[in-house]
Amino acid sequence: MPDRRIKRTKTNIYTALTALLFERDIRNITVKELCEKADVNKSTFYLHFMDIYDCKAQWQNEMFDEILSLVQDLSLDKVAKNPQIYIHAVVSYFEENLDFYKKLASSPLAPEFSYNLKQRLSAKIAESNGLNTKNNRWERTMVAFIMGGLMDSCLINLDDFAPEKLRETLNELGECIVAYVREHDRMAK
Repeated sequence: MPDRRIKRTKTNIYTALTALLFERDIRNITVKELCEKADVNKSTFYLHFMDIYDCKAQWQNEMFDEILSLVQDLSLDKVAKNPQIYIHAVVSYFEENLDFYKKLASSPLAPEFSYNLKQRLSAKIAESNGLNTKNNRWERTMVAFIMGGLMDSCLINLDDFAPEKLRETLNELGECIVAYVREHDRMAK
């Protein structure tokens, strides 16, 4: 039972934090204000977090972990053979969380969140494919380009989010990228 209470408490705190972050920078949010909005005691807050920055970091990590789970087994070979699977997963994720991302897009948090998310996605994919910083510049750059482009494509279409049209457009672009990658690999041999 305690796990469920802890999860509920953290969810309340994260919900309150998100609402406040959509309004202003974290430097202008106090623990007292956050606790009042979340309807928790400060002592409860400090059981789970060192400070407001730790709270934000844990919240972002949980958000990113959810998104990273979409691409946890992403290999470059799988993308080359069937990019539609990942396009569908990412577009579906945005569709399910549309309200959050619409609010995020117009908040002071948007640039930082977007940058950190793309960094984590690219790093996770590079790691799962054994790409290191010294030897795999082309592959790492391609992964960053594809994932960053996929995320940004969803973000710029939030106001008029049409999932099927977006999937169709991204699938066409994916086919072009796959064709280019195949040609690049053929020329490199």
